[in-house]
Amino acid sequence: MTYIRFHADAEVKNHILYFHWRWNHYLGFKIMKIANILAFLVVAGLSLAIGYFVGSDMKGLPSAMMGKTEATETAAADPNDKVVATVDDAEIRESHVRKLYDTLPAQYKQAPYQFLKAQLVEQLVNMRIIQNAALAEKYDTQAEFDKTVADMRMQALQEYYLQKKIDAAVTDEALKAEYEKATKDFKAEAEVRARHILLKEEQEAKDVITKLNDGGDFEALAKELSTGPSGPNGGDLGYFVKSRMVPEFAEAAFAMDIGKYSAEPVKTQFGWHVIKVEDRRDTKPPAFDAMKEELSNTLTNTTVTALLDTLKAAAKVSIVKPEGETPVSDDKAEKEKKDQ
Repeated sequence: MTYIRFHADAEVKNHILYFHWRWNHYLGFKIMKIANILAFLVVAGLSLAIGYFVGSDMKGLPSAMMGKTEATETAAADPNDKVVATVDDAEIRESHVRKLYDTLPAQYKQAPYQFLKAQLVEQLVNMRIIQNAALAEKYDTQAEFDKTVADMRMQALQEYYLQKKIDAAVTDEALKAEYEKATKDFKAEAEVRARHILLKEEQEAKDVITKLNDGGDFEALAKELSTGPSGPNGGDLGYFVKSRMVPEFAEAAFAMDIGKYSAEPVKTQFGWHVIKVEDRRDTKPPAFDAMKEELSNTLTNTTVTALLDTLKAAAKVSIVKPEGETPVSDDKAEKEKKDQ
């Protein structure tokens, strides 16, 4: 809306709290090419394979990534788990497909499970075929492979350690406490919901007011006559606080009673307005559920940073400087660290 004016220095915290959430767009995913989805699934499949090699959650992994014994135990544990594919003597089941789907990032999971199922099954089949080929050629007995697995295991150990610490710190109770801190200074502001009809000339606006006095429908007239971007929507501006509008418009709108329209045209830099106020209310902070993900991300970052600081303070670290390099003083190093 071209007539809206934001004030960066006025009630910034309230605006951040009130307008912080963003919506994902499902339609954007629908136009993604299947080739791109498959390319990502390769990465997801490799991630699961790494989990197998380091021994994590063996019974939850697909049979395409476990031996015959583990696959048989999985099938025996849930006889209702349907087989979706077989590769040689190994079965791939519905639960394995779900497992792979659950590893996808949130933006990919905006697409329904059934939409991706065929590609997920194909990926699991490919993974099993590659594994069989690697085992047949005894790649699993090579020293270089053992070193790779060892490196992956230590990386997984780091991630596992951090995740456990995060799970212990980022609880619902902790998130609710963060929510209380984030919203305690929130100050409610009056806001109105209004419609308007924007016109170029004062006389045009007066003619509209005459039509309204004769029983004309405000929404219909806005759709027919308004030159503003909200015209096709019946002139609806939604709810807004006073500071979001140019002063002339805001003063007129906030001085009107619910259900009333302006008796005289209101002039602003954008033209002549006929305004109708439809509702009034006070702003409220976003609900806990609306802020939960953002709070979780913030608390996770804080937890990891504090943990690393504590561990570093207790560790003996010595970084060898390359010959000829100018040493960096402790104060300068600390400053650079904070800047980063």
